[in-house]
Amino acid sequence: MLAKNIVGTIILILNTAGVGFVLYLGMISLLHHFFPKEVEEEPEPARARHEDIVIDEDFIPDEDDLLKDMDLSDLDNLNLDDFE
Repeated sequence: MLAKNIVGTIILILNTAGVGFVLYLGMISLLHHFFPKEVEEEPEPARARHEDIVIDEDFIPDEDDLLKDMDLSDLDNLNLDDFE
């Protein structure tokens, strides 16, 4: 009987704490909704000076050269039913 009363008391205390916490969160959200804090605008950071980017065109091959190297004769015998 004593254990039952102790467990019941603990449950009531925890429930009361939970209801109090929910009420606290509700009051805080209402305060933020009706009395928002004024947000100061942050100054824009100074922009760093970017150096010009130079693209080496010799590194990128031309499309015409890629098409010349391709052997398209293998595609004639390709059976698309194998890929199902």
